[in-house]
Amino acid sequence: MTANQARSAELLVTVARGSGPLQRQVEDQLRAAIRDGRLATGERLPSSRVLAADLDVSRGVVSDAYGQLAAEGWLVVAPRSGPRVAAVPRAAPVAPEAAVEPVAVRYDLRPGRPDFASFPRVDWLRSLSAAVRGASDADLDYPPLAGSQHLREVLVAYRGRVRGTLATAADVIMCAGAAQAFITIADALVTDRAAAPGGSRRVPIAVEDPGHAEIRDLLARRGLEPVPVPVDDEGIVVDALPADARAVLVTPAHQFPTGVVLSPARRAALLQWAQRRGAIIVEDDYDAEYRYDRAPVGALQGLRPDLVFHVGSVSKTLAPALRLGWLIAPEAWRERLLIAREGLDHGLPALEQIALADFITRGAYDRHLRRSARVYRRRRDALIAALGDATVTGASAGLHVAVHIPGADAAKVVAACRERGLVLDAAARHGGDRSTLLISFAAIPEAAAGHVAKLITSAL
Repeated sequence: MTANQARSAELLVTVARGSGPLQRQVEDQLRAAIRDGRLATGERLPSSRVLAADLDVSRGVVSDAYGQLAAEGWLVVAPRSGPRVAAVPRAAPVAPEAAVEPVAVRYDLRPGRPDFASFPRVDWLRSLSAAVRGASDADLDYPPLAGSQHLREVLVAYRGRVRGTLATAADVIMCAGAAQAFITIADALVTDRAAAPGGSRRVPIAVEDPGHAEIRDLLARRGLEPVPVPVDDEGIVVDALPADARAVLVTPAHQFPTGVVLSPARRAALLQWAQRRGAIIVEDDYDAEYRYDRAPVGALQGLRPDLVFHVGSVSKTLAPALRLGWLIAPEAWRERLLIAREGLDHGLPALEQIALADFITRGAYDRHLRRSARVYRRRRDALIAALGDATVTGASAGLHVAVHIPGADAAKVVAACRERGLVLDAAARHGGDRSTLLISFAAIPEAAAGHVAKLITSAL
């Protein structure tokens, strides 16, 4: 049995032929060195070519080892640069008999999070630079409350093309993400009720059950009364809508968290209900840009622009950090919504709005969506394959899947996964089945799908 060693001031790796797979030996030793602090955060490792030569192994052995460690969160690998040690929390030194494996968040797989590593930095910087160079002096003043006129015109054309919405730029109000759009709608509904005779009580708004817990809580804090309405395989059950509801919040293109699509019959029934009751429909179009195994589903707003409030953002397609969202609303509500919007801030940052308009206009947004959709489809397929016989639903679109584990307590599984560095969500937190996990596949590299599945299995 021969052994080869690679040494540097900070690195000692030994591989022995006949003692197991060479790639696994490299992985195990580097993982242990990072875990116990012998390799510090930010430390640059030799290139795969250099380390392979030192160890007298094929370059593929080292490249695959680096790739696996990067997938697990131990290394950061960038093009044309040697890998560096990632920021991995380490436990304080303790007695050997009490030593505890440090817990690092290797994968944040909560629903609604895109792969932040795929953010198109170069393209976005180009648009932002163009915005700075091209901005007039007037553009540097407080921006229009409803948002940049040019961006609203661009968005109307874009959303009409890809989502089938019907609107003019005057119908669009820019918001700091979808959350601020929901706040604006809630404030307008509360103000409208307060102005009516005897209108002091909370405004009922029907919400899907199960449905997004954070949005439900947000609406309740703004003075609305969320009323749960069941969801089945065709979407929200229209016949169960409360008679006194002033509004209904739905996710028709990809229901959260189940993933079902609102059927054509239910769409028609929902619009008829709103027409009869004089109510409004709030359409949360949160991740409809991504679809894999089904035909596109047009926005509900395009069927009845006078009844539907259409909410969207770039949080799922680009990044939540941009805080760029929009609300397309009926003309009859425009003044009330602008008054409500005025009470929140002095408008969104102007340069970012100009940059987004440029980003969409020159096709960078379309290219990014096509590229990321291909990657997400492969990652989704890899995860589903790695999960084996698990029952997976909601996989035809969006960024997350629902994984059903009969007999399991998903909340306990989530806690156990967190101890293994894996952050998931449980459907029960949103009113769903207690044995269902919600997993975003967007940030799981294909090579890591098996590793993630093993972590979940071990948590069971």
